[in-house]
Amino acid sequence: MKLEKGTIIAILRGVYPENASAIAKTLVGNGITRIEVSLSDEDLAIGSIQAIANDLKDTVQLGAGTVIHKHQADRAIAAGATYIITPGWDRELTRYIKSKHVEVYPGVMTTGEIMQAVQEEVEVVKLFPANVLGASYVKSLQGPFPNVQIMGVGGIEIANLKEYYDAGCSSFAIGSDLVPRGATQKDLKEIEIKAKKYLALMQELGS
Repeated sequence: MKLEKGTIIAILRGVYPENASAIAKTLVGNGITRIEVSLSDEDLAIGSIQAIANDLKDTVQLGAGTVIHKHQADRAIAAGATYIITPGWDRELTRYIKSKHVEVYPGVMTTGEIMQAVQEEVEVVKLFPANVLGASYVKSLQGPFPNVQIMGVGGIEIANLKEYYDAGCSSFAIGSDLVPRGATQKDLKEIEIKAKKYLALMQELGS
């Protein structure tokens, strides 16, 4: 399933479950309704997914990121995740996640990996690390892959988002520039300010 152009996904990484719901509420209250909880710390992340799903299940579109194993996908889905984002391309894992009837946004880096994703009927790919590949790389992908939506991830922030948007990224997953790594409720005001800035920028860009 394609994403609405200009979609911003907030990445929560290293956030404890007791802080996750408050952070999610702040994001949703300021217009960012898609949240990805990174499984870089698996047990911590599963707890945060459960907390957010329990408290905001009707108002948030909740996903799990940094998923590299099938059992992680299973745990995340059972906890309440409705989409899965992987850091890199894995055909078998992509097929497995699709078999669970949840959306999967697989990580890609090369044209060959994008071709494989297209063969699996994937409509949205996560280009990672976007900041290493550069906006000119994104622009070059528009010729051979006009119907593939590119989600820019990695090093994207307020200062450079427009460059990647203009180059062809239609959505973005934003990490520490939006939600600090290991954020707590002490960071809620900062998160609110950043969320408003991202939303205003996307509105300015016409999304």
